[in-house]
Amino acid sequence: MPVPMYRGKLWRRRYNQAALLAHGLARRNKVPALLDGLERRRATRALARLSPKERYAEIADTIVVRPGREKRIAGQAVLLVDDVLTTGATASVCADALLKAGALSVDILVAARTGKGDERDVPYPEE
Repeated sequence: MPVPMYRGKLWRRRYNQAALLAHGLARRNKVPALLDGLERRRATRALARLSPKERYAEIADTIVVRPGREKRIAGQAVLLVDDVLTTGATASVCADALLKAGALSVDILVAARTGKGDERDVPYPEE
């Protein structure tokens, strides 16, 4: 399952690179893919220049399981696919939504990890 893009950004870009990766992986490994299981409720400002704590605050409550997809997620081990992992805030919010929908587990696969030295582990709201 890919990390979702907000529909306005997806419409402008015309593709979601995480969805392309997820689709290719599923096809190659002959496993089902749920490419529209998650959705972003609203656009977020660019996260690139935000601190880990600011990233989490910006993305919190914006990613949810798409209505009607809970049955496909419940009881399943889910592989969440993204193109780049920076602080892990987006992946954390996605994983929380999937677990809340009944996923047994959520593993995260990314194509790249940024190497900025000033980044910390995934921030949590209580920080």
